[in-house]
Amino acid sequence: RTYQTSRLFDSLSVIDNVLIALRRGKLGAASFFASQHDEASTAVAEGLLAFVGYRGATTCPPGRWRTLTSGWSRSRALAVRPAILALDEPAAGLDAADTALIDKVLRELAAIGIAIILVEHDMELVMGVSSRVIVLDAGAKIAEGAPHEIAASPAVREAYLGAGGPAERGRQRTLPARDAPLLTVRSLSAGYGAATVVRDAALEVGDGELVAVLGANGAGKTTLLRALSGLIRPMAGEVRFLGWRIDQLAGDRIAREGLILVPEGRQVFPDLSVIDNLRLGAYARGSDDATRRIEALLERFAALKARRHQRAGLLSGGEQQMLAIARGLMARPEVLMLDEPSLGLAPKLLEVLYDLLAELRGEGTTILLVDQMATLALSVADRAYVLQSGTIKHSGSAREVAGDPALMRAYLGDHGTAL
Repeated sequence: RTYQTSRLFDSLSVIDNVLIALRRGKLGAASFFASQHDEASTAVAEGLLAFVGYRGATTCPPGRWRTLTSGWSRSRALAVRPAILALDEPAAGLDAADTALIDKVLRELAAIGIAIILVEHDMELVMGVSSRVIVLDAGAKIAEGAPHEIAASPAVREAYLGAGGPAERGRQRTLPARDAPLLTVRSLSAGYGAATVVRDAALEVGDGELVAVLGANGAGKTTLLRALSGLIRPMAGEVRFLGWRIDQLAGDRIAREGLILVPEGRQVFPDLSVIDNLRLGAYARGSDDATRRIEALLERFAALKARRHQRAGLLSGGEQQMLAIARGLMARPEVLMLDEPSLGLAPKLLEVLYDLLAELRGEGTTILLVDQMATLALSVADRAYVLQSGTIKHSGSAREVAGDPALMRAYLGDHGTAL
């Protein structure tokens, strides 16, 4: 017996949606609501809403309570008396208190005999409530077992953190003391619609630093960069860049000021040539020496030089990533923000990419790096922040973060810290 909780009846109230679920979605006669609003049925529906922690009004349409914080959609799923309950990211956008409520509800459902299939990015929740975990990487199963077995799996650790130990990419000399940071973030919250993904974030990036933001898939890393770059408007907090507040500026204005984002997935212009992609990189901030800069970048990126007139969509994944970074550098960034540059790259290309980042860092380029591959990111970072479920849990030097249990906990929950 299965039920799809995403099928909303937006014109009906929350209580009516649950009452429909009690009938397994069958509306029946026109007198349905009159017949269903009897004392017994209403009591059952209200009991289910209370059980899953619903705190909103029951007489308003569910469109006003779309976020899973309200819990009404979970109660509707339970109303059909499922034998198996499949949940897709139930903790997405929830704060710690609401995630704890999800944990409690899942444990109680399992205790009364309902089988649960949970798809979830919050590994602390997953590892805490699950009796068995299946780990997928790029669509392929890489591990299966009890939570403690998953936390100990080399394949899982490699998929989440990267392979091996940190390479020797550390600075040869300590960064000199700087004045005020180029980028300062205070109490930043951001998300989509009513769902808050990043909560109360605070970080700084100094001139010439390479700062990494680490965290598992779904931790809020991309949302953080989108808020900093103006692609989404922050819900709260303050972002200062070069001493000026930018959190209310449009994305194009922020780019013109020199805060440049290289987005996740490269997002090159596939039908344009390599050179034309690079020219577009110089557009936002203007450049009288664009041709010279293009030639200099092509000398640095030899693979791109050989394909300078080729359409970008025909490049390999690694070549497209290099093109995206080169396009970002064409804008003469004050701070270059990189979102998951390792995504989809083969191991050899990852090493080439991070050697390049070490070179850029050594030349004084200021970089804010977001990457799931913690081992690689820490090999080039001066400092790092650990993001878990939208909240920064730890920060410090790359060496301090690499040795802190908070890093493993962010990826694999508490089970990962005891090993």
